[in-house]
Amino acid sequence: MAPKTTLDGYTWTPESGITSGNLETDAVIVPPRSLSDTVVYDAIVIGAGYAGLLAVRDLTLQGYSVLLLEARDRIGGRTYSVKHDGLVYEMGGTWVTHHMGYLFREMVRYGMDRDLITTGSPDIHKGYYTMNVPGANPRKLSHEEAGKMTTRAWDMFVNVDGQYGRTICPLPHAQLDNPIVSRATVEEWDKLSCQDRFLQIQHQLTTEEQGLLVALLLHISGGTMENSSLWDMIRSHALLMHSSDNFNDVWLRYKLRDGQTALAKRIFDEALESGLDYVFSAEVKSIVQSSNSGSAPTAVHTTSGEKYQARKVITTIPLNVLKDITFHPPLPATKREAIAIEHVNHMTKLHADVAHNLAELERWNGMRHPANLTHAYADGILSTGDIHLTAFGSDQRPHFIPENNPELAVAELKALHPDPMEVKKMVFHNWSSDPYSQGGPAWWRPGYMSKYQEALQARHGDVLFASADWAHGWRAAIDGAMEQGVLAARVVAGEIRQVKKRGGRSKL
Repeated sequence: MAPKTTLDGYTWTPESGITSGNLETDAVIVPPRSLSDTVVYDAIVIGAGYAGLLAVRDLTLQGYSVLLLEARDRIGGRTYSVKHDGLVYEMGGTWVTHHMGYLFREMVRYGMDRDLITTGSPDIHKGYYTMNVPGANPRKLSHEEAGKMTTRAWDMFVNVDGQYGRTICPLPHAQLDNPIVSRATVEEWDKLSCQDRFLQIQHQLTTEEQGLLVALLLHISGGTMENSSLWDMIRSHALLMHSSDNFNDVWLRYKLRDGQTALAKRIFDEALESGLDYVFSAEVKSIVQSSNSGSAPTAVHTTSGEKYQARKVITTIPLNVLKDITFHPPLPATKREAIAIEHVNHMTKLHADVAHNLAELERWNGMRHPANLTHAYADGILSTGDIHLTAFGSDQRPHFIPENNPELAVAELKALHPDPMEVKKMVFHNWSSDPYSQGGPAWWRPGYMSKYQEALQARHGDVLFASADWAHGWRAAIDGAMEQGVLAARVVAGEIRQVKKRGGRSKL
């Protein structure tokens, strides 16, 4: 059987230039549709990322009729794995940990909680780090020295209360309604940008620490210092149990050996075995509720002219895409305002195959700021003997769009290392130019959380909204997507159960 390939993503080589699609991944679903004779479903779930997958799995297991609609040709949303020369390239969400409750539950459920690998070389301490920041000479240093400088700068940045955020964000899954901190206090802190906080502590940092910190903050937010929320950094640190000692172990160290797609596929397959209907390459255009909400079904219309009906709809469409969907009746004003503002994460992530012609390259990490690509690290040796590098950058649009100017992307990769590197291939997915994501994982502007989080999470009649982009805790992470899918499915299941107790039927 020929390997399955997706229409998503890009590949570049010096010989063929840039090509779109044709990346090998088990995330592609064949056949692309499977429909029963159901006319009105109990629930329609829009989007086959982790939020949508958990919602359909939890609902079908309870015996409800469920239709999954997905605009892409694959599952995973902003997370999918590509098979490449003996390695797994994660095109979006990557890292796992036992400290994320929803994610850990799924890893245990499917026997993947111990089948993990680590990022980079197991003896990375033998390698080196390269640093290039304004006002200081570029240099090579040990990973240990770079880590200490970065940790000192990060700790100073997030330690806004002298307790590393414990007094203002003690419960990061309950930022606005916890028993210790008043909402007014949170709202005041939420007004600040990363730039505001940086200016407060800049004089306490060395030139190198300043460069390392700013590059790290932009790497995390995918935005600019001015439009990136300080509160999101405080929340993120609180999720690390208020200690930078956990930074690498929770955020960056562990990966699924078989890739994120292996986990997503197991969730999808369990739902399929329980009676799931699905249609892929089904781009949703509008969601129309009857004026007699609660008794008449809600209709979901696609751009190809198809219409599907259900008692309840769960949409997992990303924040930056919601503006392209027509809702009837219209969404409330505050939710529309939040959608129009959008989130700020327009990060770049690139995979590169690099000739293994530099000493210890397989144990290298490096950064360069300012730059279109600010960070890169070695992450495995390919079957060809080449080194796999993963590189990241923040929002550098419109002048840096890798698929439009791959030669610039190659130059940026080479500039991250002080010695000449031979880039043989690039593989990537541009989440910002992708019409079904229009950005990476959500990072919010100053003031956005306290004003809009509740509005984004709120339902609209029989339509529920579930996305990592507005999760309670691990917003912008796989765990946040799973959280939202589980919570939405729980609500829908409870309401449909009550309808059926009153004698309602879902199959007409």
